[in-house]
Amino acid sequence: MPFEPAVSQFDLAILGADAPLADAVLAILEEREIPVGRLFALTLGEAEASATFQGMSWPHQDAAAFDYSQAQALLVTGHGAAIARLVERVRAERPTMPILDANAVDSAIDPAPAIIAARVLKPIEALAGLVSAEAWVTLPVAMAGKEGVDELVEQTRGLFNLESPDPIVFPLQIAFNLIPKMPEKGAPDYENVLAQTTARLANGASVGFTATTGPLFFGAAMALHVRTTQILDIELLRNAFRHQEGITLMEADLPAAMPTPATDAQGSLDVFVGRIRIDSKVCRLWLVFDPIALEAFQIAARVENWIDKPVTSMLT
Repeated sequence: MPFEPAVSQFDLAILGADAPLADAVLAILEEREIPVGRLFALTLGEAEASATFQGMSWPHQDAAAFDYSQAQALLVTGHGAAIARLVERVRAERPTMPILDANAVDSAIDPAPAIIAARVLKPIEALAGLVSAEAWVTLPVAMAGKEGVDELVEQTRGLFNLESPDPIVFPLQIAFNLIPKMPEKGAPDYENVLAQTTARLANGASVGFTATTGPLFFGAAMALHVRTTQILDIELLRNAFRHQEGITLMEADLPAAMPTPATDAQGSLDVFVGRIRIDSKVCRLWLVFDPIALEAFQIAARVENWIDKPVTSMLT
């Protein structure tokens, strides 16, 4: 069914407008013709840039000094303690304002690695049953916002100039390195959240996750090893993937045809599957996806729902 935009418009504030996630959300909102009125592009960084939306340029504004009564809803796409403190202040000052914080576990935004794992596990389970799975995932620095991207750029440049890296956003050097995801103070363990979300999305599937952040700007990769109850036929699996919405099968003998985060993932909602290996009841897969695009799509859907149901979302 084609999307029919609502008649009414509302004014939207985006906190963390300089983050890659904000750019992705705005692109989807524009593509789907979500009727946003004014856009308030808010940042705690340098307010010298602007956001592009609906063919217009919206200058960045100081998030700390902004009057949030001007907006009817708030999206939080930025990261960090300062952002979290500001969100708490806005919640206290405007308790009825709809706020979607992409960093909050209870935001109803499913983490992208869990979506991808569940999407691939479902056809495997249908063909051969499922015992358990293990996933190793490497996430891009863009998941930490603009600051994460800038830190990778600056550290890479500095190392080529024989300078010692100065970690700020990440706990250790991120350039030419891999950093395991560590539990953040006061926040649920990320790997546990991935496991619980995958189980919810994939019929209770038991998946153990090892998550890392790598020197990737955009795009993520996952090595998924699945143990099945029956021997899995590789041709049946390939055919199932070819007919599964949201999965792009990329298998070829040439290395250049193998999916990689830098060459295939960015901007797509699909998971790209390559290098399928089956050994009796063990299936090993290489997956590539764009976590920013997947999470931005969910945020845009929530904004659309706010407009479609203005009474329940308090957009009145």
